[in-house]
Amino acid sequence: MTLVLGGCSAMLPPQDQMFQQNRFAELRQLMEAKVGPNPAAKTGDLVYLCFAYAKIRAYDRLSPCIDRLQARIDGGDTKLYWFDFSAAPSLLRAQAAIELGDFPKAIEQSEIAYRLTQPKGVYLQMKIYALSVRSLAFALVGQRTEAERFATELAAVDTSYPDTLMASDKYIGLARTRMALGDHRGALDALERDDSETGFLKAMTVVTTVGMVGESIFSYWELPKRFIRARAQLEVGQLDAARVAFDALLKEAAIEQNADLLWLILDDRGRLAERQGDAAAAAGYWRRAVDLIEAQRATIRAEAGRIGFVGDKQGLYHRLVSSLIAQGDDAGAFAYAERAKARALVDLLGTRDLRRVARAAPVEGLMGQLQQAQQALATIDPASPPGLRGARVAELTAQLRRAAPELASLVSAQASSAEEIQALLPDGEALVEYFGGGDDLVAFVVTRRGIVARRLDGRGLVDDIQSLRTRLQGPDKGDPLPVAQRLHARLLTPLDGLLQGQRLLVVPHGPLHYLPFAALHDGRSFMVERHALRMLPAAGVLAYLSGRRANGDRLLLVGNPDLGQEKYDLPHAQVEAEAIHKLWPKSMLLVRRQAGKETVKRLAATHSRLHFASHGVFRPHQPLASGLLLSPEGDTDGMLTVAEIYELSLDADLVTLSACETGLGAIKNGDDVVGLNRGFLFAGARTIVSSLWSVEDEATKELMVGFYAGLAKRPKREALRQAQLAVKARFPHPFYWAAFQLTGDGE
Repeated sequence: MTLVLGGCSAMLPPQDQMFQQNRFAELRQLMEAKVGPNPAAKTGDLVYLCFAYAKIRAYDRLSPCIDRLQARIDGGDTKLYWFDFSAAPSLLRAQAAIELGDFPKAIEQSEIAYRLTQPKGVYLQMKIYALSVRSLAFALVGQRTEAERFATELAAVDTSYPDTLMASDKYIGLARTRMALGDHRGALDALERDDSETGFLKAMTVVTTVGMVGESIFSYWELPKRFIRARAQLEVGQLDAARVAFDALLKEAAIEQNADLLWLILDDRGRLAERQGDAAAAAGYWRRAVDLIEAQRATIRAEAGRIGFVGDKQGLYHRLVSSLIAQGDDAGAFAYAERAKARALVDLLGTRDLRRVARAAPVEGLMGQLQQAQQALATIDPASPPGLRGARVAELTAQLRRAAPELASLVSAQASSAEEIQALLPDGEALVEYFGGGDDLVAFVVTRRGIVARRLDGRGLVDDIQSLRTRLQGPDKGDPLPVAQRLHARLLTPLDGLLQGQRLLVVPHGPLHYLPFAALHDGRSFMVERHALRMLPAAGVLAYLSGRRANGDRLLLVGNPDLGQEKYDLPHAQVEAEAIHKLWPKSMLLVRRQAGKETVKRLAATHSRLHFASHGVFRPHQPLASGLLLSPEGDTDGMLTVAEIYELSLDADLVTLSACETGLGAIKNGDDVVGLNRGFLFAGARTIVSSLWSVEDEATKELMVGFYAGLAKRPKREALRQAQLAVKARFPHPFYWAAFQLTGDGE
């Protein structure tokens, strides 16, 4: 969004020079000093500040800046110089949504920008940007027809004299869309057309820029063009030309202030090095790219934003993990697989525990300083070298640990190292973590003694999982054994000899989150007959389960809430809750109207074990709206949603969800699974027992009563296993006993 102004370029204000020369970190400093917290800051200044935040990926500051800009525009202050910038907030939001992987929002905001730029006489550049981001957003979600429609409209925009320089924005926009559509030759063609239409004018304009400080006035256009050209050369096999282009880009002084381009250049340079046979160099470029995007992720406050931001960068992690395995560095590959998995959840758990401990420790001031220093470290700032900012973070971290030793494992949201995860595993337990995408699948087997990676066959995996789940929907849905054996041969047989002992911790990936591992069969027996299983969304979650023990053994039982209609009654659920109540001396039973939503929320905080025998609702497209159906109470509707569970403060050793499909979650970008399990983990539960499908009432009651009876003498996961085996003896089909699984601490 650079302005094309007439006159002598050497006379441009400093903010325009910095803007057009890609000096965005400097632009941020300049405009922050000028704008500050002034509520009357003008649109003409806020546009520069917001765009600087967008380019350096300071997401924590970008959203409030856009809101301030929108408020000024809504109040009638729409101009930057003599141009109408009413579309700027929606354009910035659309571009940020693309970067955060929220493509529906990108399409929504680009629609607003598109409408605002349709009236005759609107600043032409705003129209070009609106068409560019709209066509790109549709291309990224695979809606090729819509992408082509808006790209065609963009190509038709008249950029003849005196608007010739705006042709660069048009052709860069077209090139990006062509790249997103996989048309790399088309991207090169768009850039060549830009060169032919604007090259002469740019060359002549250089004469007027002699007095400017820094890079060429055209670097704003040239850096993205050079990157797109280099990527297209890589994709069409012009490797030598691509190498020269990427290396030249990495030497540019301005590239360090362009976080949106830098990680992409590093990723592509790694792909090029790999194709040219230099695996070590490729891994080096990819490590730098991962460090950069994780620093950017740290500036995103919203959980959904963090999930989306990492999501479209999974290919980078996959490439690095695969490369490290090929080089024999299984432990290093596992560490990066962990850094890619469920990062938003691990960040959430770290933030939660940090806040809880801090409330009881005199360290709030230090915490605030540390958070500011961590955000500064993640932001490009030429006036403060990364080494100096990193030293400040280390100094404050050390101070915080001295002031409150109990914060030692919580002061950083960085992923746990491979060694730390190994140390957290109990003796005799093996961790199996799956990682991959498409046909490529890897299994890591982690024990206290070592880490081993095995490549698996991922072809047709989704179809096999779906086939097994279909056959597990009832005893009359077909024989599940052939598929269960096929999946075992695919996922576990290659690990023979590595899985010593009975206890097994499984960290699934992608569709494996929906797979009942207990029902897999090796040709002789089911997994549940050989292993006591527990699940985790990421191995890094171990750090937030270790060392926490709920006081007491008070059990809150919620059974058959009254939902106001007889068809929703669950008499067997009430019988189940009453039977467990008789087994557990320190228990409170809430049934029917007693099981009101607000009552349950209040009492949950004072019990160490919670049991819900009620309806559950899973909404894959709105996972935060999934929840448990309780009795309406007061002004509430009775639905305890995942979003509301996040707000609970529990000290629960166990949460049992004896309801329909309570173990399901929507698998988001970055393998973050959003559902009830995630909500209760964040709220403070150490263990959750939940189901992957609706189970027959009598079998569920028998399993749950057996589970609670076993808790008095066995670890949780062994109690669940024995209860499943007891039900299996009576009801052999896995439909009756394999749905329930344990997530979290199994001891």
